Amino acid sequence: MLGPRQRHRANGTALDQRFLDKVVPRSVASADNLTSDLGWIRYPSPNTPIPIIKNEELILLRAEAFIGQGNLDAALTDINTIRDLSGHLPALVDLGTSETALDELLYNKLYSLMFEGAHRWIDARHYGRLDALPLDRSGDVVFSTLPIPTSEVLPRQ
Repeated sequence: MLGPRQRHRANGTALDQRFLDKVVPRSVASADNLTSDLGWIRYPSPNTPIPIIKNEELILLRAEAFIGQGNLDAALTDINTIRDLSGHLPALVDLGTSETALDELLYNKLYSLMFEGAHRWIDARHYGRLDALPLDRSGDVVFSTLPIPTSEVLPRQ
């Protein structure tokens, strides 16, 4: 779904700036059958303010609305704004079809909103793409609804 053209800057080798701003290399760590050499640095301290919503997200939401209306030219303008300012990626000439426009939107939402909430899962559920979400381990499951804690379920019975 996401080609190398989208994840890299114009020179083809440098990663999307949003990824670089939020992830840092670290020594290899393992837990619960997962291993990684990356750590996230989105919020440097427990006192770092967390915005409720940022202008970047609002622009992507507007692009999403434009795609829903079939106005791919207006969506392209918004997506290219985010690609340039946040991702330091080259501008796209067009978004192609509505399906490829949605792919591009979801790519940008993934990196622009990474570590800020359940946006990726919500988008995947909304667009019927839960089966496209990666599984980290054999036996993992992507649920189609958010779990309800047992302490809330039992009183409802």
